[in-house]
Amino acid sequence: MKHRVVENMSSTTADALGLSRAILCNDSLVKKLEELERNEQMYRGLIDHTKKVLKAFFDVSQVHKAFGDTFASIGVREPQARASEAFTQFGEAHRQMEKLGIKMLKNVVPMLNDLGTYLHKAVPDTKLTIKKYADAKFEYLSYCLKVKEMDDEEYSYAALQEPLYRVETGNYEYRLILRCRQEARSKFAKLRSDVLIKMELLDQKHVQDIVYQLQRFVVALATYHNDCHEIMKKTRIFPIEVDLSRSTFVYESSPTFQDGADDVDDDDDDMLQAEEAKEQQQQHDLIGEF
Repeated sequence: MKHRVVENMSSTTADALGLSRAILCNDSLVKKLEELERNEQMYRGLIDHTKKVLKAFFDVSQVHKAFGDTFASIGVREPQARASEAFTQFGEAHRQMEKLGIKMLKNVVPMLNDLGTYLHKAVPDTKLTIKKYADAKFEYLSYCLKVKEMDDEEYSYAALQEPLYRVETGNYEYRLILRCRQEARSKFAKLRSDVLIKMELLDQKHVQDIVYQLQRFVVALATYHNDCHEIMKKTRIFPIEVDLSRSTFVYESSPTFQDGADDVDDDDDDMLQAEEAKEQQQQHDLIGEF
């Protein structure tokens, strides 16, 4: 545990170890691990919130689709030509809004993948490098402390004018520790350089990427709302005149069946159901990416 205690050592002791206090004690690179974890939590929260927003937009697009189908159905059944055209146009506008919503979601979903790459690949890799660097630093510090202890031991025996067995037999252990310290120092310096480079690149990616992705998201939302506004702006159908006296509350007592027409209607219904099933499958695939 000695190499852990060195984190709170004095400046004199740090200077005696051969490196500056800025590197050995209260290392800024190790402290950046906390900042990296805060960024990780921010990205995770941003991704979760974006997924909820996109899911809400998908639900809104499905509401637009339901409105469009309903108004189109009303337009088909409306006997008055102007009212029928108005309902049909209004329903088609909502269908176009639903398509714009799906298009917007397809443009924004890659943003989540980019943020996920930063969160699940770049950040863990950098954290692993920092931890390796911290282990190498403590290993180097342990050798430094061992050398310091052996030097103090020699000074104490020399002060007492007593022979030290280690020194009398060639001091091989001391030279071995010095060699290990030198190798640990080289490893420590190399890992520190790697951490500095990775942290600089990660900071640049964080600053540039977060701004780019948020601008991309805002632009997609603004484009979607502007396009929807243009569609509704062109749809000037109100007020709608409906003559209720001609067809309201008038129902036939018995339905009329036409075999030939039923066959044609059944074929059309099958085609419509197949197309709707295909669209729903595509939308489910899109939601699956959330």
